Amino acid sequence: MSDAIATSASYLYTATLSADDAASLDQAADQWLNDHIANEVVSMQLAPGGDRLHLLIVYKGERRVRRA
Repeated sequence: MSDAIATSASYLYTATLSADDAASLDQAADQWLNDHIANEVVSMQLAPGGDRLHLLIVYKGERRVRRA
């Protein structure tokens, strides 16, 4: 049984981190998480691509409203 994510698509954001090796990607992920401590991470997925490693982060953020 899977749990539903209680949010709408308008509140989900993505970030992609890239690095040449696992240690550098780990350091970049730690820095990103520290910088975004107020955001709830929904998922993180590692995706190798060519010579680099990529980490896709899906997280919840505040909905921003622009008024004219």
